[in-house]
Amino acid sequence: MRMDSNSCRVSRYGATVTGKSARIRSVRRNCMAVRNLVAVDPAVWRRAFWGNLRSARRAQARGALQKLREIAPLIALVRRGSPAVVVEIGTAAGGTFYTWCQAARGDATVVSIDLPGGRFGGAERSAEVATLRGYGRDRQELHFIRGDSHQLDTLDQLRAVLNGRAIDFLFIDGDHTYDGVRRDFEMYAPLVRRGCPIAFHDVVPHAQQPDCEVDRFWSEIKSRYRSVEFIDLVEGAEQYGGIGVLYWDGAPTA
Repeated sequence: MRMDSNSCRVSRYGATVTGKSARIRSVRRNCMAVRNLVAVDPAVWRRAFWGNLRSARRAQARGALQKLREIAPLIALVRRGSPAVVVEIGTAAGGTFYTWCQAARGDATVVSIDLPGGRFGGAERSAEVATLRGYGRDRQELHFIRGDSHQLDTLDQLRAVLNGRAIDFLFIDGDHTYDGVRRDFEMYAPLVRRGCPIAFHDVVPHAQQPDCEVDRFWSEIKSRYRSVEFIDLVEGAEQYGGIGVLYWDGAPTA
């Protein structure tokens, strides 16, 4: 922004204060992110600890919309669990799918459920699916179920892929309406191994996006299970994102 000489002095001091405030806020947010990482993986001296941040950046470079300070601790959580079966509902550009392939076991089964051309869908063209296939590691088994996650046929396709195995990590980031996210949870959570994590994206209120209602559903269920949140709030900015994780125990607590 251009400033004349008469306004420069006043504006300069204002900008300095603003700059300091921004740096302080950034430091606080970074400290919160590191605290979340430590809570998941306390071995800060290991290369893998800081590798979670590098993995988060790689995910963003491949189209992940999650905030760096929120997805990094989730990556740490998934990596520590070394899941053998991962299911993602809502793949879009594939940034998080790439991450789960890297965080899962080398011989894991990783499944993407997505609705091409849908309101929240992605990976519509075969070339995009080919890119997703390239994210898998040599001995991993990748599956791409293209359809509405709320249809029983889609659930049946997943059951056929699992062949009796339980899901070790479920990531729900598809339909963001209240009924949509609730339906995904109710249909797919029973397939998750007892004690394993189910993660939701966009659990903070989205005031500018009234059709994003994941926060409503998350607020209802998070106290019924052992749960944790990874939230990076930015003061004075439109809020979005937020990751909530619950540990499936087969049934909610009373």
